[in-house]
Amino acid sequence: MKKLLTVIICLCFLFGCKKETKKNLSPKALQIKNALLKQKDHFDAPGIAFGLIKNDTILYADAHGVKSLDTNEPLTSRSLFHMASVSKPFVATAIIQLVEQGKIDLEEKLTHYLPYYTMEDERYKDITIKHMLTHTSGIPNINDYEWDKPQYDDGAVERYARSQKDVKLDFTPGEKFNYSNPAFDILCDVIAKVSDRTFEEYMKENIFKPIGMKNSTFFKHEVPKDLATKPHILGDSLQMIVSEIYPYNRIHAGSSTLHSNVEDMLLWAQVYLNKGTINGKQIFSKKSYDLLTSIYTYNGKNKVHLSWFSGKLNDIPIYYHSGQDTGYNSFFGFMPEKNLAFVMMVNADEFWTSNNCARIIKNSVFNDSIHLKGPLSYKLKDYILTSGIEKVKEIYQEEEQKKPQDYYVNAKYLDNLGYWLIDRKHPKEALDVFLYLVEVESDYAGWVSSVADAYKELDSIDLAIQWNKKALKMDSTYEYAKEEIERLLKKQLNN
Repeated sequence: MKKLLTVIICLCFLFGCKKETKKNLSPKALQIKNALLKQKDHFDAPGIAFGLIKNDTILYADAHGVKSLDTNEPLTSRSLFHMASVSKPFVATAIIQLVEQGKIDLEEKLTHYLPYYTMEDERYKDITIKHMLTHTSGIPNINDYEWDKPQYDDGAVERYARSQKDVKLDFTPGEKFNYSNPAFDILCDVIAKVSDRTFEEYMKENIFKPIGMKNSTFFKHEVPKDLATKPHILGDSLQMIVSEIYPYNRIHAGSSTLHSNVEDMLLWAQVYLNKGTINGKQIFSKKSYDLLTSIYTYNGKNKVHLSWFSGKLNDIPIYYHSGQDTGYNSFFGFMPEKNLAFVMMVNADEFWTSNNCARIIKNSVFNDSIHLKGPLSYKLKDYILTSGIEKVKEIYQEEEQKKPQDYYVNAKYLDNLGYWLIDRKHPKEALDVFLYLVEVESDYAGWVSSVADAYKELDSIDLAIQWNKKALKMDSTYEYAKEEIERLLKKQLNN
């Protein structure tokens, strides 16, 4: 069954930060560097960048690894990463600026700003700007961002907004929470219409320039070649390769297309830690900061913010947003009570940015002693296609006995490995992994159905049905196995 967080460079030209040099490495900086290198190795990531600021001092701002495995050019703190959903708080900040100017009202209807906006569901007329910023609009999320056929022209965002005419809402606006990338993409058109310039131009003139984020952009074509990075994915041989698809499409500008680096994101951090100001410039007011970070409720009980998510790290509040798109992962968080903010960027798929950031902060700021680990699937993948299942078993058992463990040893990582193999057309090896998985943890119906999935990929339909029946016998409520049996029986009949 498939299962779905080095050096110190002193940026002395930035906002008067305290000076530290490469020759004056603090123990904390070395600790962070070593943690990053370990995380990079655990996830087989080509490159990783990290920045940390506390009390106006940049404690860390560096990058490790390469921009692209095709060129092996080294990363620097100026290298630009696709930031994915970390884009969204920038959109929310722009909206709040326009609220300050009296051009937008959070409680006003979307159709007031985009009169042409329609949906098949009449409830769309009740969608407000606040609904969109808090993921409570009911506008459905999407799976296909059409990275393989990007649009680049100025009319892209309006066309996307108009394309919603055949879409139905998931629920009445304000009734529930459902993460919606399209809501933020449509907000780009709102920003464009009320500001009388393109979304990207507005962001450059009103966010990036006044803050001093010299290299950040929502336009991919503005990314300098010497600063560009490439996205990386697991290839057919389960090794990292450069993705043929780059995650950019102007119709998804607001939800996904920010490009930035460590240096610029630490400036962004200072804006939020100083509640809207930097170097004497007011990007937004203290009142607007309160709006952005206030708790809003929907359905009378659940809590959300304007684009931001929140939680606690060592019992201290943190506001954050993570991002993940093809070949990239990112995370940005700030902790007002500690006057602390941090950012992580990785040019690889499936990297636990939130998890790994939390562990770095716990160890380096809160003086915890957490042993950094990665998912065992990343180590096992290097052996299954070259050395076979016996080597995988040997490594699994060795790692299980280690104290402390360098990897999380859990049956679910064997399941992950098996589905990586299935997705890359290695069903025989996947079957070997799943059969071992059932040996490791024999009382879970989900793993039994994983074996059935491998048999299905091998066109052994009878065996796939048998293993799904076995899973259903173990758990009579297991809907996936029931549905698979029905699908497989129909396939047999059609053949």
